[in-house]
Amino acid sequence: MTEGLKWIGRHAFDKPTAEGMLGGISMTAMRGVPVRDLLLRLGANEEDIESAIPYRDFPSSRETPCMYGTSGEWAYVLEDRGSCTWCEWFFEDEKKMRPTPGQELICLNANVAVNPSYLVYAPGDGHVYLNNCGDDLTHHPHAVEGSKLAALAEGLKQAGAIYPEGCTIPQWHALLDAQGDSLRGLVWQAVGDILGIRIARSDVEQGRLPAARLTGPYA
Repeated sequence: MTEGLKWIGRHAFDKPTAEGMLGGISMTAMRGVPVRDLLLRLGANEEDIESAIPYRDFPSSRETPCMYGTSGEWAYVLEDRGSCTWCEWFFEDEKKMRPTPGQELICLNANVAVNPSYLVYAPGDGHVYLNNCGDDLTHHPHAVEGSKLAALAEGLKQAGAIYPEGCTIPQWHALLDAQGDSLRGLVWQAVGDILGIRIARSDVEQGRLPAARLTGPYA
């Protein structure tokens, strides 16, 4: 049984659970790419992938393991370090991590220690768009009608996940708090709904998904 992704965003500043993940989760996902390929691209080793040990049973080590799985055409990796390896590597080695034309990638980086949280999207047009959560993606010159970028931009806008005109950022956050919602929750939910990504909360919290160690400049 799967659900939307709002719960991941709403718990951005919570502590991890004992067996799985809850707070500080970031997600990297690619459409049409085998999850094994995504893991290798992020620096996982073959032994971890072959063993497919559940996260809750994964042996302790210096590296913090990720959790991974698939949702429809998407392969995804979850990390609860407050940030994600992919974005760190992107700035360290752009050629290695930049998606090639035709490859669709979405990354929601909690970025807990520094803030703000941000959204990275590569719709397959050869460009990578990095935005703070709450940014209006329709301002990108490539967000033309019929494009994947435009579809994501409009979906975020309809979900109330961008700063409304005529409202200051503090006023907007206060309004969301009064409604019992949060910006991160809205962004995660909208991204999951628009792109068709579903992840079972119970599997993540209880650590039932397989785990692997990733390497990165700060891993």
